[in-house]
Amino acid sequence: FVQSKPLRKMGMHSSPTGELFLDDVRVGIDRLVGETEDVASGGREGAKATFMQERSGVAAMSLGIIEECLTLSVQYAKDREQFGVPIGSFQALKHLMADMFVRTNLARSATYAAAAVLDDPVIGDLGRTVSAAKLLAGEAGIDNSRGSVQVLGGMGFTWDMLPNFLLKR
Repeated sequence: FVQSKPLRKMGMHSSPTGELFLDDVRVGIDRLVGETEDVASGGREGAKATFMQERSGVAAMSLGIIEECLTLSVQYAKDREQFGVPIGSFQALKHLMADMFVRTNLARSATYAAAAVLDDPVIGDLGRTVSAAKLLAGEAGIDNSRGSVQVLGGMGFTWDMLPNFLLKR
C-alpha cells in the first residue's frame, strides 16, 4: 500500500486528496466495490450511499458560501458611497444582487430538498435530487462569488483590504 503525496487543489483544503496504490494486496469479498459483490452492508451500495451524503454535504457547504456572499455584498452596498449615495442604489448593482438573492433561495430549496430525501428516500429520487442540489448550489456559489467581487470591487479582490471590511461587520 503506497499513498502519493497530497495533490495541490483548488477549493476546500480541509482534507488531503491523493492517490492510493495497492500492489499484491488481497481483499476480502466483503470489502470489494464493483460488479461482483453480494454483501448488503458494504460494497457498491455502501459507496453509493456515502457519495450521496458527500454530495449533499457539498451542496450545504456551497449554500453557506452563497449566503455569505449575498450578506457581504448587501452590507457593503449599503455602507459604500459614491457620488454621495450608497452604491446599492445603482440599478446595475440592484440587478446583480437580485440575481444573487434568487440563486441563494434556489440553492437553499434544492439543498433542503436533498437533505429531506437523504433522510427519507421514499419521498423522492435520491440520486437526482442530491445531484441537482450539488449542481445548482455549486454553480450558484461560483456565480455569487463572482457577483460579490463585482459589488465589493477592489475590496473583494485584494486580500489586504478584505479583512478590514470583515472586521467592520
